[in-house]
Amino acid sequence: MNDKKQVGQLIQDLRKIAEMTTVELSEGICTEEELHRFEQGEIHASSEVLYHLSKRLGVPMNYFFEAGELTPNDYSKEIKSTIRHYIRKRDYETVLHMVNKEKDNPMFQDPFHAQFFLWHEAICDYYIGNKFEQALRKLEKAIAFTRTSEQFYSEKEIAILNSIAIIYEEEGHLKKAFSTFMEGLQHIALLPKLKDPLVKIRILYGLSRALLQMERYEKSVKYAQAGLELCIQHETLYLLGELHYQIGEALCQLGELKEGIAYLEKAITVFEIEQNEAFVTIIQEEMSKYQETKRRADRSSFFISNTLGVGKMDEDEGKSKGGGNKWGEDKGKDKMAEGEDMDNNHKGIFRQLLGDLNNNHSHIDTLLKVVPGNIDNSLFSPPKFLCFLLYSL
Repeated sequence: MNDKKQVGQLIQDLRKIAEMTTVELSEGICTEEELHRFEQGEIHASSEVLYHLSKRLGVPMNYFFEAGELTPNDYSKEIKSTIRHYIRKRDYETVLHMVNKEKDNPMFQDPFHAQFFLWHEAICDYYIGNKFEQALRKLEKAIAFTRTSEQFYSEKEIAILNSIAIIYEEEGHLKKAFSTFMEGLQHIALLPKLKDPLVKIRILYGLSRALLQMERYEKSVKYAQAGLELCIQHETLYLLGELHYQIGEALCQLGELKEGIAYLEKAITVFEIEQNEAFVTIIQEEMSKYQETKRRADRSSFFISNTLGVGKMDEDEGKSKGGGNKWGEDKGKDKMAEGEDMDNNHKGIFRQLLGDLNNNHSHIDTLLKVVPGNIDNSLFSPPKFLCFLLYSL
């Protein structure tokens, strides 16, 4: 009997002992048809499905593996893969349940397995129990389990270092988070070969996040772009949406609204593919604010460009009359200078508009605060102020 047949028969036997129908056992886990095919040995059940079936049937997950032909190493890989899956889904309750269930398993008492379970237990301490210092102590202890060199970190140790940096960032210790992310990146550079590119992608993403919060937008874009290139190179969707979002947000903060919105749209597309509706909604709301800001900026820029255009026409007219019509040329140049000054002023106002919009302040308040202060120098005389206000609405 092959592995699929043995595991399928065991599922069916346990279901009948529990006096459960296929509908009752499959509900919320898989379709009834899939369960039937598992029981008939037609297809393999994933480790995630087996985990939920084991919980509902009241048996440990390794019960299924012992019935099949999987080795302890296969079982170890399945357990680790499932835990990492729930970490990515931010389902820390399920992670903690699995850690507590497996960490005392005699199969997992070596330093490497102990390190893995302590690492994820620490993550749960922070996100479930809000135990910042306890989580850090456990993460540092997890790194120490396998440390063999002061100069070099293994990939797993770098991944744990990344978790430390993330917790610092969550706590608002941005400089400490940044330096820890950079330490991880430096250790990656010392590795002769990086087996798992996701480790580096995670660190680049973390650096971009920290720098965005520190308002170092150009650097944030730089590291997010590097992460994006790795995703494309290794053909992975992992953090692809998040990296597009980081770049889009940073560019919008820099005033590069057109390019920034384009990246936000790409982020939405990725999250739609991943069926991550929560992130889609968040980014759509953020993007709508930037689109409105861009619309106002485009309208007011049209007003500024018209002012510059009038000045250029006056200057050209003065030159065309010839005969040394210095008065006409000077009048045109003055008009041009006035328009350029207004354009520079407008850039400052636009930056304040963007800041106020991000802080939920009215852009009208900004205009009323900034523009009237320039009334006396003729850049925003009352008629011009009224025009500018209307174009900015």
